[in-house]
Amino acid sequence: MSAPAYLLVQGSVTDVEGFKAYNAALPPIYRKFGGHYLTVTPAAQVEVAEGEPRKESILIARFPSKEAAWGFWKSAEYEAAKQLRAGKGRFYVTVLEGLPGT
Repeated sequence: MSAPAYLLVQGSVTDVEGFKAYNAALPPIYRKFGGHYLTVTPAAQVEVAEGEPRKESILIARFPSKEAAWGFWKSAEYEAAKQLRAGKGRFYVTVLEGLPGT
């Protein structure tokens, strides 16, 4: 059984109106690679258990494998969508391999 993978995005949007086109472009790309959102939490709703609040929204998406997550990230479709995001905020993105069976 292959392990799932998680895309973790932490960031802050500086142009909410301009960011809408990027958000609208994402669902079919996620579906193509078997990904789906686990959480999309606005910065104001992030509950910090330890450390200083970072005032960043958090998105976690699950993919069936690390290869699928990287396939999404490196796809021509996502590269085009990412251009819609350019200049609209600051983001920190990681791909994390999950434990088998999770």
